[in-house]
Amino acid sequence: MMMYNSGVHKIIGVNMQRTQIYFEQNTLQDLKAIASDLNISVSEFIRKVMKKEIKIQKEKSLKNFLNDMKPLESFADVDTNEYIRTSRDRSRLLND
Repeated sequence: MMMYNSGVHKIIGVNMQRTQIYFEQNTLQDLKAIASDLNISVSEFIRKVMKKEIKIQKEKSLKNFLNDMKPLESFADVDTNEYIRTSRDRSRLLND
C-alpha cells in the first residue's frame, strides 16, 4: 500500500515529491543494511534502485515495440538493402 503526500521539496536543486511506502520488517532491515554498507540513506538507495528498474522497463518496452514492428504490406517482399542502395544511387544530393 502506498500513500502520497502533497508536499514537494527541493533537494540538491531537484524537485522531489514526498511519498510514504510500507515495507515488511525483514525487507526494511535488509534495505537499511544495504544502504548502510553503501554509506547512503535508505531513501537514496530506493531512488537509485527505482531509477535503474524504470530504465530497464523502458528499454524492454522499446525493444518489444521494435520487435513487434512489421513492414508495411507494400514493402513485405522488398529487399531493404537493395531498396536503400537504389535510393542512394538516384539521390541528387548524394550524387552531385
